[in-house]
Amino acid sequence: MRNIKKVFALGVVALFAVLIALVFYVELRTASVVPVLMYHSFQVEEDKLIPYVSPEIFAEQMEFLAKNHYNVVGPDKVIAYMTGYEKMPAKTVAITADDGYYNIYKNAYPILKKYKLPAAFFIITDKIGTSGYLGWKELREMSDSNLITIGSHTKSHPWIPAASVDEEKLWDELAHSKEILEKGLGKRVDFICYPNGGFNDLAKETAKKAGYKGAFTTNPAKRSGIDDIYAIRRIKMSSRSVNPIILFGKISKYYAWFKERR
Repeated sequence: MRNIKKVFALGVVALFAVLIALVFYVELRTASVVPVLMYHSFQVEEDKLIPYVSPEIFAEQMEFLAKNHYNVVGPDKVIAYMTGYEKMPAKTVAITADDGYYNIYKNAYPILKKYKLPAAFFIITDKIGTSGYLGWKELREMSDSNLITIGSHTKSHPWIPAASVDEEKLWDELAHSKEILEKGLGKRVDFICYPNGGFNDLAKETAKKAGYKGAFTTNPAKRSGIDDIYAIRRIKMSSRSVNPIILFGKISKYYAWFKERR
């Protein structure tokens, strides 16, 4: 009986040691993992094909971040943390929105201004000024606020792996969209977001060559390192992200890391 108790005690100690080692390992691996939230449209339900979050829910989410003193950062800080240039504070999160719908300006931007929270908006340049999309007036206003970073979402929103078959087409989508935005805004555009998260090695090299500091995606292949600044992972936000528990889980730095391990 004494030997059984001894073996059991040793087993408990070993299990505890393994758990402690696992905690330290995960903490080390997630030290520079920034949870980057990815939004699209800010509206009541109108088009089920477009992921949306209602203005009311978005307001509640941003209030939660502000009241709980989250370190909400723009893409420059995301890069700084990922590369180890700066140490990432606890409770860090970044906010992004894709496509450039007008309701970003109408419904999301006032909320971000209210709580003084930075965000990055990725714009399809062919859509600027068309029905339902942002125009140059709104883009310049938000960019000049020093709260919003405007980035490229390419010219026409193609599936990049298919577009990259034609290198001239790929360059047009990545580099020329950057030039259009820079001319229209009167300032540098340093970040791009791959449409629908699709990319490949050529796209990453083209983004670097075009002068982007970093590129955002959704869930890249596991072969892409979690520290790859030209394949920055993001977390999809939609009408199903309403529950506060779901939000709290998604803005944990551990969520993105564990999701990658699946």
